[in-house]
Amino acid sequence: METIEGPKAHEHPLFLLPKMTMFTCHLCGLQDDRFPYACNLCNLSFHKDCAESTPEMKYSCHPKHILKRLTRVPSVDINCAKNPLPSTIVHLKAHEHLLTLMPQRNFVCDACGMDDDPNPYVCLPCNFMIHQNCIDKPSIIKIYRHDHRLYYNHCLDAGDWKCGVCNKEINWTCGAYSCSKCPDFAIHPRCVKRFGIWDGIELEGIPENNVEVKSYEVIEEGEIRHFSHEKHNLKLQEESDANNECMLCKACNYPIYSNSFYSCMECDDFILHKKCADLPKKKIDPFYNMLTTLITNDIRISICNACQNVSQGFTYVSDDHKIILDVRCGSISEPFVHESHPLHSLYISRSTEEKFCIACGDKATMVLSCEECDFILDIKCSNLPKMVKHKNDKDHLLSLCYGEKTSEQYWCEICEEALNAKKWFYSCDDCDITFHIKCTLGDFVGMYQEAKDESFQTYMILNNHINRPVASPQR
Repeated sequence: METIEGPKAHEHPLFLLPKMTMFTCHLCGLQDDRFPYACNLCNLSFHKDCAESTPEMKYSCHPKHILKRLTRVPSVDINCAKNPLPSTIVHLKAHEHLLTLMPQRNFVCDACGMDDDPNPYVCLPCNFMIHQNCIDKPSIIKIYRHDHRLYYNHCLDAGDWKCGVCNKEINWTCGAYSCSKCPDFAIHPRCVKRFGIWDGIELEGIPENNVEVKSYEVIEEGEIRHFSHEKHNLKLQEESDANNECMLCKACNYPIYSNSFYSCMECDDFILHKKCADLPKKKIDPFYNMLTTLITNDIRISICNACQNVSQGFTYVSDDHKIILDVRCGSISEPFVHESHPLHSLYISRSTEEKFCIACGDKATMVLSCEECDFILDIKCSNLPKMVKHKNDKDHLLSLCYGEKTSEQYWCEICEEALNAKKWFYSCDDCDITFHIKCTLGDFVGMYQEAKDESFQTYMILNNHINRPVASPQR
């Protein structure tokens, strides 16, 4: 058994315990889960570094006096004491001149704009101050929350900037990461190091591989040839002129009403939302950070890994076919802006604890959440159609309502059961009637009403009878 004889931190020998255990170090007071060194006589446990630490030492950030080790009193961390900061640093990537440590100074770091560490490295001729942790910052990075590379800038253009991660103000006179393709996107250097934001890879000197490939060729203004329908050209339409007919997008299978869309100049049944036509052939998916390919010629039923909805439109599929996302989920990007929560952006959040969706009340472990407040939206509710039609109100469009603060009891026009007005629902302002979302859309909103293929046939019968038929695949 490994032993520390005559330890400097304790009067008795300390023995390494042969198994990992949760313990609290007697010297630093921190709780940990590892192999502790223990005193069998005193029933005390220690970290190895703490047990071997010296009772007195000189420290570069406090050069005037000797530091004495105190038990369970916050002072200098043991690892920092064993590896004191150098008094001077030459690092041309951070600054062109010699940097000198000037401890115990209140300052704002020129590299990140933060003022939380009182031990700056300073260039006196330039009046330049920087954190020790900011000296070796990466120049070019790619974060999971943005589609393009980000470049470090010593200052931003003058203006009001918000961080794309924490949504807090960025001091434009200090350093930040910004996107050359998105002029209003920037993030704090400190936010880069938050868990799940950056993969830790410096991209300086690495050629950029443009993953996203356009899905169409521009023939002329307002006319394209999309790779999913290469035999004919598509014409841009600003709005639907089929007011009484439900036109469905071939990609997402959602209705087209007031949205701009492309329609085939030869076929009557091939229509794409403009935003669906703009989706790239390949992209890094927002949920699992994997390269995915847009599949347009597979009409088999699939279940989206993000929202768990049944889908039969275009899908984004990973190379190993383990990740399948319908185009609605595959097109989500961060920061995500939803009109039900206009003040703050939303970000993909994963946790072991189930969270409640503000829209439907269902529980989910992968959601879109606001980092400023308690707003939580599950993935399936984040891309509900804003307007729909239903046979119970043939003359008007139904609008998605984001809940109301009222004591009045609402009822669903379809099932005639009570409706929780605080949750989301569909309503007709002209007729003053309300509908459950599930009653309005049904269980198979992502499926074609009828699809045929030689190898796989699927028929969906509309639910317009008392008995509820279900979709039935036939081989």
